[in-house]
Amino acid sequence: MIDKARNMKFISRISTLALLAGPLFLLGQCNYAGNASGMHFFLDMHDSPAIESQEEDPSTLDEIYEGNYETTMGPLESWGGPGSASRTAPEGTVARNKDPYLIPAADFDRAARELTNPLRPTKEVLALGQKKFNTYCAVCHGNTGMGDGPVSPRFDGIPSLAGPDSLVLNWEDGRIFHIITVGRARMRPYAAQVTEEERWAIIHYINLLQKQGQ
Repeated sequence: MIDKARNMKFISRISTLALLAGPLFLLGQCNYAGNASGMHFFLDMHDSPAIESQEEDPSTLDEIYEGNYETTMGPLESWGGPGSASRTAPEGTVARNKDPYLIPAADFDRAARELTNPLRPTKEVLALGQKKFNTYCAVCHGNTGMGDGPVSPRFDGIPSLAGPDSLVLNWEDGRIFHIITVGRARMRPYAAQVTEEERWAIIHYINLLQKQGQ
């Protein structure tokens, strides 16, 4: 009985030491002072593959090599196709500090009703509008908005934004803003290139060109 009691007491001490040693061992792997890490238990987290947006991502090449290429980032869709590191954003994703644009692309009348220009046509706003218009719009619509930009000989039917015969002459600011944002016909969306403030500034500049054209 005495030996059995001693054995039980010994086992209890060993169990207590094991319970204490485990957390102490794990804490001992933490390094709070230097740059060196301790023991690595999850290598996938430690060796996380970091790929810049302009680099080639080997994981997206797996689809070309029929599953025989090493995968690192999982089966996420690649925006630029195989080899591209740019991932397609999930549906419904909204950029940080950006409000989603909820007006459907085909609903021009709603845009005309609901959207109003928040900017005043000050000298600074018109200067900004002119700069952005000449950068993004003049290549098709011309510097004066007459539809005679440098590419007009190659593309028929570019509408004039100014002049007495312009179809855009009496358009609401919201309608023009909507077209710049989502595009129309051959004109692609410019929401990625031009901020909301710059789009409203461009519209003020277009209004100025229309007044000068009249």
